Amino acid sequence: TDKWSVQAGLVLMNSKILRSSYPTNVGLKLANVAHQSFNLLTKYKIGDMFEVGGQASYVSRIYGGSMLAANGGPAFNSTGLPAPTLANPYLNVPTILPSHWRFDAFTEAKINKNFSMKLAATNIFNRTYYDAFYQTAAPFVMVAPGRTITLSVRGKF
Repeated sequence: TDKWSVQAGLVLMNSKILRSSYPTNVGLKLANVAHQSFNLLTKYKIGDMFEVGGQASYVSRIYGGSMLAANGGPAFNSTGLPAPTLANPYLNVPTILPSHWRFDAFTEAKINKNFSMKLAATNIFNRTYYDAFYQTAAPFVMVAPGRTITLSVRGKF
């Protein structure tokens, strides 16, 4: 039907550092990159004025690490990886962020030929998931936004 549209995308990759000024980086994966992801977006047109839709997004597990390499790299010296200590028990412990699904929904209304309005909910189930984990002297994780609801107006001139 011309009222229904579906778009999908798939990413499958396997990163590996081939050369680096830090020898310990060679052979490691890139940090904070999902090697598999999937996205499905669908929307349905209701009459001439409204559209409703939703999106499902999957991101595979992500290997944390330094700014370049997963679980190692410039954050560590090239003579070897220091052992965890009482002060920093997570030093050089592999950091793997879990895979996750995110679901979004939206509705859009055509006001007239020049203006439309969209109400969207991102992460509708308000799940906690993580975008990145940086393993440095002071490790930190980037938490993705929780449920977000936006209302936007678009004009074309």
